Amino acid sequence: MGSNLERVVRASHKPVLVASRAFLPIERFLIAFDGGPSAAKAVEQIARSPLLRGLDCRLLTVGTETDEARQRLDAAADRLRHAGFTVEAGFEAGLPDDTIARAVEQGGAGLLVMGAYGHSRIRSLIVGSTTTAMVRSCRIPVLLIR
Repeated sequence: MGSNLERVVRASHKPVLVASRAFLPIERFLIAFDGGPSAAKAVEQIARSPLLRGLDCRLLTVGTETDEARQRLDAAADRLRHAGFTVEAGFEAGLPDDTIARAVEQGGAGLLVMGAYGHSRIRSLIVGSTTTAMVRSCRIPVLLIR
C-alpha cells in the first residue's frame, strides 16, 4: 500500500481519503499540524469546506514548543475558529508517529487530517514517512491533503 498510495497522493491535486477499515460516524477530528506548507493547506481546506462543520477539532503539533511553532499553531487555530469550528490546540512531546496515533486513540477522533508527503521521496526512503506510518497505524480514516 505504501508506494502505490504515495504515488497517487503525490499526483493528486485533490484531498485523498484513505479508509481501510469499516467506516464509523465521525464526531470529532484531529489535524496533525507540523507548521509546514501541506499542513497549512490542510487547515485552509478544512476551514473553507462545509464537510466537517459542526464537529469538534483538535489541532496537534508534535515536538518542542517554540515561539515560532506556537505562532503557527495559534494562527491555524484562529483560522479554524473564524470558520466556525470549536478548536482545542496544543503541543505534545514525542515521536510524531507514536504521539499522533496515541492522540487519535485517546481523544476519540473519528478522522485524522494531515498534510501528505511533505518531504522528498529520497528522505522518505531513508528516514521513513510519517504519512505512511499514520495510514498503517491509525484505525480511522485519514484525509491526506497535499
